[in-house]
Amino acid sequence: MLDLSRKRLNRTILTLAWPAILENLMHTTVYIVDSIFIGTLGTLAFAAVGQSSMILFTVVFVFYGIGVATGAVVARNLGRGDQKTACEAAGQGIILGTSIGLMVAALGLMFGEDLMVFLGTEPEVVARAQEYMPIVFAFSVLRLFIYTSSGILRAAGDTKTPMWITGIMNVYNILADWVLIFGIGPFPELGITGAALATGTAYVLGTVLLMYRLFRRHARFRLCGSDIGNVRSEHLRTIIRIAVPNLGEQSVMQCAYFSFMWIVTSLGTTALTAHFMTIRVEMVSFMPVFGLSMAVATVVGQSLGAERPEIAELAVKKAARIGLIAMSGLGLIFVAVPGLLVGIYSPSPEVYDLAVLCVRIAALELPTSALLMIYTGAMRGAGDTVSPMLISIFGAIFLRIGMMYVLVIELGWGLPGVWYGTALDWGIRLVIAWFLFRRGRWKRIKI
Repeated sequence: MLDLSRKRLNRTILTLAWPAILENLMHTTVYIVDSIFIGTLGTLAFAAVGQSSMILFTVVFVFYGIGVATGAVVARNLGRGDQKTACEAAGQGIILGTSIGLMVAALGLMFGEDLMVFLGTEPEVVARAQEYMPIVFAFSVLRLFIYTSSGILRAAGDTKTPMWITGIMNVYNILADWVLIFGIGPFPELGITGAALATGTAYVLGTVLLMYRLFRRHARFRLCGSDIGNVRSEHLRTIIRIAVPNLGEQSVMQCAYFSFMWIVTSLGTTALTAHFMTIRVEMVSFMPVFGLSMAVATVVGQSLGAERPEIAELAVKKAARIGLIAMSGLGLIFVAVPGLLVGIYSPSPEVYDLAVLCVRIAALELPTSALLMIYTGAMRGAGDTVSPMLISIFGAIFLRIGMMYVLVIELGWGLPGVWYGTALDWGIRLVIAWFLFRRGRWKRIKI
């Protein structure tokens, strides 16, 4: 149970947030190092891995709602002081997440290449992607297990264990990347196939460590074999009820993303590579607000479980203030030194110039995206997954795709039009999220 007193609320939020921020930074560090290594293999290899990674992330992210829903149920029950029910719900979430992970892996292996072709990816990029994408899809079941299990621990107030496990995974991943991509010592030079194997085996390591933590005998929050070994329909129904709007939200968002990527891909390999480089730079900036969003979801869930909605609302306001300051500062860095941020990926001159411009445009969206993620994270932590769903569907269908088409196709702004449209999308969705947060429906959700 967290300390939910008003005087210590800032400390509680930051205590939960900093390990989550470091964890996300470590995830991003692996992406950056991976990108630096792959960047030395040429533009074609970079585009192939970038497109494969975004497809995998897009498909897997649809089902992250299982982890969100499980975390909301766990946090609410721990707030009530009912650890037994929290553990039972956690076990059911793991069963559900792992089962869906197996389905994702199978579908990715069967249709991943077809999806790249459907998106209009150039044949040379599709061919290189087959050295990478089937391997990472095969390990995606473990990625979903890791996400669900880490979310359960965060909901229980333990953000340090996922951080440490992520750190161990990432150190291994970077070393394995270096050895397998370039053929160090007795290992063959595998190129982007080596990067895929490094990522997949890192997931195996993370799964083993999380299993040990979840079932460790003397841990304050631990699962029993019966929590996973037995199916409990009442908990599954609750998790699915909360998860379905999130699944619907992500399904629409990812369908919109594929339409969005069709537009980006149509601009050619140079624009596609610059786009992925801008995303890699932007990912680092999102780490503080990801951590704050995770922290505030836990505080909101446990506060509502303890029947203290005023503490939940106060926590969101404090987190929003911290996030706004942090992301505004990072936006200034984007404007001041974009070339330094892009240059680490060894781009060609054409890619470099385009990516620098897009990083500067991306600075516009950082403050608004921070507030949006904190407000919607709080709603999800409360079990209100309907409001974020409505916001995302409106943004995906009426804002992002529509603005992309007008700015990129009709006005001919090219890749900068993609990033201007994204900034407008974040801003309008923030206004809607703020209005729904002020209405307070999220405080009245029953779990």
